Amino acid sequence: MRRPPASFDAVVFDMDGLMIDTERVALECWIESARVAGWEISRETCLALVGLGQRESRQALLDRMGGKFPLAEVSARGRERYLQRLRGEGVAVKPGLIELLDWLAARAVPVAVATSTQHELALEKLALAGLRHRFETIVCGDQVPKGKPAPDVYREAMTRIDVDPAQCIALEDSEIGLRAAHAAGLTCIVVPDLLPPSPEYEPLAHAIVPTLRDAHRLVAEMLAAGPG
Repeated sequence: MRRPPASFDAVVFDMDGLMIDTERVALECWIESARVAGWEISRETCLALVGLGQRESRQALLDRMGGKFPLAEVSARGRERYLQRLRGEGVAVKPGLIELLDWLAARAVPVAVATSTQHELALEKLALAGLRHRFETIVCGDQVPKGKPAPDVYREAMTRIDVDPAQCIALEDSEIGLRAAHAAGLTCIVVPDLLPPSPEYEPLAHAIVPTLRDAHRLVAEMLAAGPG
């Protein structure tokens, strides 16, 4: 566990896999879409893409699958199927999220979203999950020069809410997101979804906890600590 600074003023949330249970659906849709095109994408390959921005994930997939992989076809079919499932099945909110958001709102703690997802899709997913009204500041992967693991989305979020990164807590579910938050200077709590950070990057996290309820307890302690 990294030693945090003396006080914190804001919390920035990742979206997919952290607040909403959408990563598993995306993984299934990518594998299904590739199979229809006559290709097999392993679960391990899909997991390596979790948290990346769209540009970064597409390049990483081509690097792994080779130049003949029909990326445009698979991507279009996968996105269509993904949206069908989200709109038909709904978007589940992770346990403990609403309680945490209510707790932060009651204390007027600034919050924001920093996600690799494109803006239009991010707004739709937040709306489907009943979370759109919870956030005034939503920074997305297509609104910055580079997606995660680059720090751009977090830096832009800090600018918009006017908070020093050293006084902000990031909540992430993936290693890619952890790297982005750390590079931007935030203190990051990781709540793993599909897989935990690798041993190489674990030291970047302030803490790795199993649920958002555990993260809530840590956030409460960190916000209450105040200047020493």
